[in-house]
Amino acid sequence: METVFLQIFSMSITASYVILFVVLIRLPMKKAPRIFSYLLWTAVLFRLISPIAIENSFSLIPSAENLMPVIREELTGEQIVPAENQRAVWETGDEGISVEAGSQSTNITGGLERSWTDNENDIYFNQVKNPITYEKIFITDGLLALSTVLWLAGMSLLLLYSICSTIRLTKKLKTAINIENNVYELPEIGTPFVFGLFRPKIYLPSGIEGMERTFILNHEKTHIRRLDYVIKPVAFAILCLHWFNPLVWIAYHLMTEDMECSCDESVLQRMGSEIKKDYSRTLLALSGGRRLAGEGPLAFGEDHVKGRIRNILNYKKPKMTLVVVVVLVVAVVSIGLMSNPKSGMLTVEDFAQQFVDDQIAAYNQSDFTGFRIIDNKITVFEKLDEFDFMLDVPVEVWRIEYRLKPDDPSKVMLAGGMGMIDGWLTEESSMGKPLLLFAREKEGPRFLGSVNTGDSMNGSIDTRAGRETMLRVFLENQNLLAHETYDGEHILMKFPLSTGETCQLLLSRPVKKDDSGIWCVERWMDGNGTVYYDTPETSGTALEYYTQMQEQVAAGQELWRLDPIAVSLDYINHVLGQHVAEDELKPQYDAVPADFERTPESHYIGYISNWKTYSDKQGMFSFYLDAVEWLTLEDGKRLESLNISPDELPNGFYIYNPNTYPDFYQGTEQTIFRISDRKTGVGYEEISMEEFQAYLQRYSEKELASAPLYRIITKDGFVQSIEEQYLSLTI
Repeated sequence: METVFLQIFSMSITASYVILFVVLIRLPMKKAPRIFSYLLWTAVLFRLISPIAIENSFSLIPSAENLMPVIREELTGEQIVPAENQRAVWETGDEGISVEAGSQSTNITGGLERSWTDNENDIYFNQVKNPITYEKIFITDGLLALSTVLWLAGMSLLLLYSICSTIRLTKKLKTAINIENNVYELPEIGTPFVFGLFRPKIYLPSGIEGMERTFILNHEKTHIRRLDYVIKPVAFAILCLHWFNPLVWIAYHLMTEDMECSCDESVLQRMGSEIKKDYSRTLLALSGGRRLAGEGPLAFGEDHVKGRIRNILNYKKPKMTLVVVVVLVVAVVSIGLMSNPKSGMLTVEDFAQQFVDDQIAAYNQSDFTGFRIIDNKITVFEKLDEFDFMLDVPVEVWRIEYRLKPDDPSKVMLAGGMGMIDGWLTEESSMGKPLLLFAREKEGPRFLGSVNTGDSMNGSIDTRAGRETMLRVFLENQNLLAHETYDGEHILMKFPLSTGETCQLLLSRPVKKDDSGIWCVERWMDGNGTVYYDTPETSGTALEYYTQMQEQVAAGQELWRLDPIAVSLDYINHVLGQHVAEDELKPQYDAVPADFERTPESHYIGYISNWKTYSDKQGMFSFYLDAVEWLTLEDGKRLESLNISPDELPNGFYIYNPNTYPDFYQGTEQTIFRISDRKTGVGYEEISMEEFQAYLQRYSEKELASAPLYRIITKDGFVQSIEEQYLSLTI
């Protein structure tokens, strides 16, 4: 609902400008028939209910009419911070946040050991050697949430009031006496009014006779002919939607006044100007009448009496020339207020400068830099590539290099790959150089966002296939592309690493979708859930490369590419450099991309050290694991590759521990702990985290070699369970 409220808020601000314009233009139109002032409110109603509008050159709306981004920034407190600022913050030991321009993803990168999100309910741990990118889920702060709740509450109360009032009035009107057609008389009311949405009826107080009745019936029938009995409830519903805007209340009041005055003028036109005094006396007499409490928005009668009487007494039949001029003015103004100005078509160069301006604004708004940017220049801006097969429109990749001049270069602390040439900061950082992405639409270029060249694991700027991968990763993260490189049949292939980590491949048929089609690995995922996209070594696109491979297979060469098992083993053993046997593969046929996106469970075994809990984060803990390989006689090939003889397994197992560099792990209050049953010595017992911590403290760091081994299971970067490795003999 926050998004809906922001849209309503934006529409309300635009409508406020239109309301002020209409209020001002009504002033010189005092001598014109009020029907024209009444018609002007159509533009206000349109702006209050329509989030879109046509563009034309005669628009009277300011060019900055689209206020949504500004509103969102003001209410949510979001701020763009360049990557360079983030790295400068690391130097002080604080956490930093960077947001790519045009992107919705947020990079939260670990500090020296761990980092936490600002939200107390959400905790993320990051390894220093492997920063993880998280999708930014909460984009609103408490102010926006509170504003939305208040908006809904106010709207609900107004609507509830109108519904209850209408129901009460309907019950009271059941005693009304029908005197002719749709005209009813009710002694309990003091003023006449029209009530009803589908079959409107005129209700008169008792005792109105002669010319007074003629005046009133003419007035109320004019309301019915003009469909005012529909317009006013619609206007009230819109008022409920924008109740927080005082200008909308003013507009509602003035619109109803114009509605009544225009009906009065219609009566005068039909019955003649000589009735002005008698008509005014009738209105004055009725104005003191007793009204029914809570008539609601579906009923309306003799309101704004003072202004109406003044308008009646001053009424003169307008000259045709004045009418023609006013008609033209109202038509032009209405079109101008209901349309948006034509947006000047921005070029890629304009977007590039905006990108640089965003970086400058981020520097100058930061509390950490200590300097301001006073000048800038773009030194290189060139198109690198274009891909016309990813979206419905071509997507272009542009390289940009720029320079930013700080007011005091001595205050610039270069860190994390930042560069400076002749007192000018460069665009370089540890994340590489920025690339700008554009969708080449019929109306002109649309800026999609930026990527950085530093992510060498997923594409490269050096080849077309590499740039294709970088673009694909970006578009998938923006949900502009399906999370699959090639459609059709998929196979999910899980395999273990020697360390116990479980990884998985996603295989697809890139060219032919039948049994004659070759298989390829389009992406793979490690045990932490990080996805790596495969980029073929070719100067063309990935599909062009696989088309050549398909032709070779058709010529009887490299037939192993038709076998997904052989393709998987070739990729794991030669591309990833792992040693996996065929019987260790676990294929899932007829898989879908959603199957691949589920992180596999990884199993490790090793020695636990540096256990740490966090008093301010209930249930959270971390530790280091010195991983080992648990080898048995069943691991013959692995033993052979390590030159370990089966005779070296007197107890039926072998602990292979080539190095003692520990890995960092984190757990939550959902982690399960199991140790060897302390009563029977057989099987396991489940204990609490506090009991497990005390169990660990039996062994000091110096006695780590005699400490028991533990099996841990991880998923999505967190430890799911820790289980003591049961040994039949002490090692």
